[in-house]
Amino acid sequence: MNKSPLIQIKDLEVVKNGRTICSVPEILVNEGQRLACIGKNGSGKSTFLRVLAGFEKDCLGMCKISVPQKERVYVHQSPYLFRGSVLFNVKYGLRARRYSHRTSEKFALQWLEALGVEDLAGRPVHELSGGEKQRVALARAFSLEPRLLLLDEPLSELDESGSASCLETIIKLVDSTIIVASPSPLPSVQGLDMETYLLKDRTENLH
Repeated sequence: MNKSPLIQIKDLEVVKNGRTICSVPEILVNEGQRLACIGKNGSGKSTFLRVLAGFEKDCLGMCKISVPQKERVYVHQSPYLFRGSVLFNVKYGLRARRYSHRTSEKFALQWLEALGVEDLAGRPVHELSGGEKQRVALARAFSLEPRLLLLDEPLSELDESGSASCLETIIKLVDSTIIVASPSPLPSVQGLDMETYLLKDRTENLH
């Protein structure tokens, strides 16, 4: 028996002050799918992710998401990091989910290594560059292995090497459904099967 899509969008609109800031005619996303939503600034990419995250509730149309909000993780384009060390930040979500100190540290270091910033584990976050902060925020999100992961322009502060590390690490999230917002097509990475949709006045498959 075929499973229902994890996300079903139909005639979705977000209107602010009489102006439509996000319009998505139709999208179906299945469990485990990787989807890149491509659109220029002002196309509504961030708003769309906020709808999927459950942060933007003032919308029209159908938006059915079969994932409890606590199993969704949204990474903002300019992510917030807590005061303290890099390791503290990545461990934070794991500790909140009642992982032991030792297990949290083990997983946090594994994801920092996957993203090429394990050497920053003890550094205070206020000393990090923009790209380093982006990778730390991604490591924190990836460590939770959420059922639905929403990434808003995750490569915007990363160089070519950092972008490759990020996309290669996504492959390891085998149980996560992942939606990435980006202003341009994502670099091709072997082993990453990412479908691409154009988000503007309407949503079109670019294949």
